Amino acid sequence: MSDSIAAKQREIGKIIADRSLPYHQKQYLLALAAENLLPYPQLSPAARDFMERGIIHDLDEGHAPYRPRYILPDYAKFMANGCTYLELGPPGNIMEAVQSLLLFYAYVPSITGYPVYLGDGDSLLEPFVAAVPTKEAEAWIKWYLIGVDRLCPSAFTHLNIGPQETATGRLLLQTDMRLKQAVPNISLKYDPTVTGDGLALLAAASALTTGKPHFCNHRLFTSDLGEYGIASCYNSLPLGGGSHTLVRINVRQLVLEHEVPLEMLLDEIIPQTAALAVEIANARARFLVEEAGFFDTSFLAREGFISIDRFTTMVGPFGVAEAVNLLMERQGLTGKYGTDATANQLGYLLVERLYTELMGHEGLYCQGTGGRMAFHAQSGISADIDETPGTRIPIGSEPTELFDHIQAVAPQHRRFNAGISDILVLELTARDNLPGVLNIIKGAMAADMRTITLHASNSELVRITGYLVRKTEVEACNNRQELRSTSSVFGAEAIAKQRTLERRIYR
Repeated sequence: MSDSIAAKQREIGKIIADRSLPYHQKQYLLALAAENLLPYPQLSPAARDFMERGIIHDLDEGHAPYRPRYILPDYAKFMANGCTYLELGPPGNIMEAVQSLLLFYAYVPSITGYPVYLGDGDSLLEPFVAAVPTKEAEAWIKWYLIGVDRLCPSAFTHLNIGPQETATGRLLLQTDMRLKQAVPNISLKYDPTVTGDGLALLAAASALTTGKPHFCNHRLFTSDLGEYGIASCYNSLPLGGGSHTLVRINVRQLVLEHEVPLEMLLDEIIPQTAALAVEIANARARFLVEEAGFFDTSFLAREGFISIDRFTTMVGPFGVAEAVNLLMERQGLTGKYGTDATANQLGYLLVERLYTELMGHEGLYCQGTGGRMAFHAQSGISADIDETPGTRIPIGSEPTELFDHIQAVAPQHRRFNAGISDILVLELTARDNLPGVLNIIKGAMAADMRTITLHASNSELVRITGYLVRKTEVEACNNRQELRSTSSVFGAEAIAKQRTLERRIYR
């Protein structure tokens, strides 16, 4: 027996014997171990080198992608027409509507093994909510949210509401505030010219209670993507499509390994890195489409709930702050990203250069974004110790004033059509001044921030990056207790290693 096979057997045996993992998590890890027995899609030596050095990372998606990372089905089409594959007709009442959606979710794959997009819950359920008494509607909305949490126990499962105010949207937020579940993640598609202040104020109250919803700049996303949805953490993608894969660039590691003049970094190193990232992303998309044949075999594509023409591939940076700080030090400057104008401008320059180079390459099977890849500020993973997610300001280095924080990060949001978010933690007394909180959101949107994530200090639900975990579940995870959600494991690791609970609290 070869050493490599023996090592794989030990890895598989360890997964099977791990008593802290429930069945479904073991199943997921065993499938990934089996997938990784296959060779990686063919890459150039340079691309392999950049992956081995940690400059380009595929988020450990697996060697042989057989399902897209993120899928955003057109659930409205399902509700209108039913689904032949599932032998379901269009729902006729609120019971059938809730049950039909929950059944459909069970058949939507993703990188997590659970659906990462649940659709616009308010518009999907509004006709059925409007047809029943309030108490009955409240009961079904409650069990809809409980059903999502129990059937899709991943904090990357994401529900959208808005931009129009509906009775169902209000019910979803009110019920979620009472349940205080980490699942589903929620985004409000917010447009101050469309979304009434009543719904926006309720969403602000909810955010300061549960850490959700995200406030998403509906005007910007519609301008970039047309019909879209927010999936997983805060990833914006074309509705009826999704993302084949996600490749990220560690800008800190790139700068660390290339001690060259800034001009050379911008004109030679970044273009080389962008080309290699595109090569890796295209290789993975090609395998998914041409070798695994996902779109040839999925009922989602066959019945028109998704279309390959609505898909793209996501690529983007992380560790921008650390890269900037390193470059500043090399120039003998003491300013830091987030609090120094020169450092901030350097951050904008790095991101703009990377964006320009990436957009200069064809994205294979990326018709959903005009044949180019979608630009995404990657939210980070629990293994990231020395790199801050996307273009965020490192925890502990935030500006003293909230206004300065918004002004520092807002210019970074312009290019990220596939999503970017900044987390703002407010003191508990902010709940007593919701109109003031809404003014902050409106101001940030006017400055072209794409996604604003609010959180209150001392909340039971903790915003890690783009997802939430309960503090009680983190404690249980630390005690090696079996949990339903893998997200709690990731959250516990992040809290332990990334100072997640030490974000600046704005008053």
